[in-house]
Amino acid sequence: MGYRGGGVHATVTCMVKRYSQLSNFCLALLDLAVVAASWGLAYQIRFLFPQKNEFPTRDDLLVNLLLALVAFTLVMLGFGVYRPKRDKSFLLEIGQLLRVCLLTWGILLGLIYYTAKGPFSRGMLAAFLPTLMCMLILERGLFRAFLRYIRRHGWNLRHALIVGTGRLGQSTMLKLKSNSWTGIRVVGFVDAHATAESETVHNLPVLGTIGDIQDIVLKTGVDCVFIALPSKHGERLHEAMAHLEQTSVDVRIVPDLYLSRFPINMQVGDLDGLPILSFREDPFAGWPGLYKRAFDIVGAAFGVLVFGLPMVVIAIAIKMTSPGAILYRQERVSFGGRPFKMLKFRTMVMDAEGGGAAFASKDDPRCTRIGKWLRSVSLDELPQLFNVLVGDMSLVGPRPERPEMLAKIRTEIPGFPLRLKVRAGLTGWAQVNGFRGRTSFRKRLQYDLYYLNNWSPLFDVRIVVATVFKGFRHPNAY
Repeated sequence: MGYRGGGVHATVTCMVKRYSQLSNFCLALLDLAVVAASWGLAYQIRFLFPQKNEFPTRDDLLVNLLLALVAFTLVMLGFGVYRPKRDKSFLLEIGQLLRVCLLTWGILLGLIYYTAKGPFSRGMLAAFLPTLMCMLILERGLFRAFLRYIRRHGWNLRHALIVGTGRLGQSTMLKLKSNSWTGIRVVGFVDAHATAESETVHNLPVLGTIGDIQDIVLKTGVDCVFIALPSKHGERLHEAMAHLEQTSVDVRIVPDLYLSRFPINMQVGDLDGLPILSFREDPFAGWPGLYKRAFDIVGAAFGVLVFGLPMVVIAIAIKMTSPGAILYRQERVSFGGRPFKMLKFRTMVMDAEGGGAAFASKDDPRCTRIGKWLRSVSLDELPQLFNVLVGDMSLVGPRPERPEMLAKIRTEIPGFPLRLKVRAGLTGWAQVNGFRGRTSFRKRLQYDLYYLNNWSPLFDVRIVVATVFKGFRHPNAY
């Protein structure tokens, strides 16, 4: 089974590689221009304030700028920023750029401190760091937008083969197709069987089998090969790698893991040269956990201030309209499977669960008149702000489950215990997307695990804002 137009394709591929090298060189020059512009802008910002001390001379400023450019270049090269990584998202790139800026700034401080012969402006150096961060992120964003534009018009593309025509191979192709910003175009598949079982997969040609892969790479001139084979075909993977060692293409392996449906913060580590794939790491280990706890405390304290008076009014209304306690303490399970008492405004008659735990229904007769309204607008959840303050819960995270229901869910829904790696949340990604109350546990799990795998500080803010605008009132809130 041949591939027509292979010679033209190979020629285009060589041009793409040259253009990629040129684009990386241009990007490096743009980065250096941004550093210089940030230095100049920091100089201007410093002049907005009265000058009391002696200011550095122009020669000193130019020498310090040269130090900044050298430090920045070395740090960028050390972080491997200019290595081709088309599949890296912009958020990951921003994180890398922020680390580069911080390290560059730290090195620059040390160099200036030990080499400066005259005065230097601390205010200018303080303004340089945020200026460089903002301008560098803006430049990279515009550069990505430019690349997307030219890739939509057929330039700066890389072409790929996918080894494997099964579920994993098809999923890889669809992911590459839906993330067209990578500029990677799939030209066809390679079948893992002895003979190709079909001529096309998703309207793309099956160009041959693993035994033909070396010839296929030469004929098509592809830049990279994605090996997407299930674990049961391990010997086929080794065979494909043996053939590909005779070529110069980039090779990427798509792992077939049981939890690939629900990846949790998957990372590749290195132990003295031994690669280790981690997919059950705590997503909030280290600084993310410190940030999230600070976010919880500040956000919950602000929430208590904002909703303090309404909570007092609700408490009075509950006491006046129904005999019994104002608050209802319900046992739930959170971080690490640890039980805690979740606070809610009481919305049902006393001893409503005397016959055992049960979900509330739309016209539940156990609800009080004011309780039914509180549930409909989710204001009965407000006391959980105090659960957040004491550390039992988080502002954002998977909703907590009851212990008696957890045992059943563990056995019936694989992957559910992964939610227990973080604190339960007052609100969450599943809730703002409508999966609350008596909705599908599996759908809620998918949204919860998507949140854990894609967590970022901005994602938490986005969920809180969405909760304020559309999370209180919902058809499933009863």
